[in-house]
Amino acid sequence: MSAPSPATVVGVGLMNVDELFLVDSLPVLGGSRKAIAHSRQCGGPAPTAMACLARFGVSTRILARIGSDANADFLCNQMARLGVGIDFIQRDSGACRVTGVFVDAASGDRGFLATPQDVADLTATDINPQAMAGAQVVLVDDADEAGIAAARYAREAGQRVVFDGTWQSEKLDEFLPLVDVAIVSEFFARRWMPEAPDEEIVGELLARGVETAVLTLGALGSITATPSGGLLKTPAFPVDVLDTTGAGDAFHGGYIYGMLQSWPLPEVLRFASAAGALNCRQLGGQGGLPSLVEVQNLLTTHENLVSVVG
Repeated sequence: MSAPSPATVVGVGLMNVDELFLVDSLPVLGGSRKAIAHSRQCGGPAPTAMACLARFGVSTRILARIGSDANADFLCNQMARLGVGIDFIQRDSGACRVTGVFVDAASGDRGFLATPQDVADLTATDINPQAMAGAQVVLVDDADEAGIAAARYAREAGQRVVFDGTWQSEKLDEFLPLVDVAIVSEFFARRWMPEAPDEEIVGELLARGVETAVLTLGALGSITATPSGGLLKTPAFPVDVLDTTGAGDAFHGGYIYGMLQSWPLPEVLRFASAAGALNCRQLGGQGGLPSLVEVQNLLTTHENLVSVVG
C-alpha cells in the first residue's frame, strides 16, 4: 500500500458529536420546551479548525480516537464532506462522546452537557509519524501525553506547532517549550492564572518557551505578545452573533492560514479575528464556516487595526 499524501496541516485532539439546540429557555424538571433550531455536527477544537482550513483550500488531516457506533460513521462522513482527511482516525470499541450544546437565542451564551467517556484518550503511541510526515503546521488541542508526543515529533521534523489552549493541564511545563504559537482562550487563562491580568498571562506563556502567545477574549478581541515586540491588541469584528460555538476554532484556522502565507503578524491576527467573528453567524462550530471571499470582504469593509498597547 502506498503512503498517504501529506497534509499541509494536521490536527490532533478531541472529536465528538455536537447536538446543538437554539433555545429561548430551558425546561424545568418535569417540563418540556421546543427548540428554535437544532443541528447535529462534528465537534472538537482540532476538527473544526481543520474544517475551517479546508474551507480555505488547505490540505488538512485529523488524528483522533472515536468509537465504533453509528455516531462514528457520522463523524467520519462529516469530516470527509468538509474536505478533512480521515485516514488516521482511530475507531475503537465503545460509543462516541456526544455533547449537548444549548445556545440562548437572546444572548448567544451556551451551556454544555456531555455523555460519559466510553473511548480512551489518544496516547503517545497513537501518534503515527506517517500521518504527520510532510506537514507544515501541527495543531494540538491539549497538553496531554498524545499532545506532547505530537509536538515533539513536529519540532524534530521542523514543523511549526500551534497550541489550542482550551483546557488547563498539569503537563504544561513539559509541553509549552515545544510550542511555537499558543492561542489560549479566556476559559483556559482564568483557570491557569485566575487573578492575573491579560498581559501577565501572555507574558507567562512566553516565559515558558512559547514564541508567540495569543489570548482570545471573545467580543473584546485578543491580546498578543512576542519576544521581539510589545503587546498587540486586536479588536473583534462586528457581526450579528447567533452562536459563538467554534469561534475560537475558526480563529485558530485563520491564524494558521496566515502563517502559511507568511503574512506579518498584525495581518495574521486581523484575518484570524475576522474568521472567528464570521463563524458566529450560524448554529454550531461547523454550521457557518466562512469562505476566503467572506473573510476578505469583512477585512475590506472594516478597518479594525491592530494596535500596540505595550
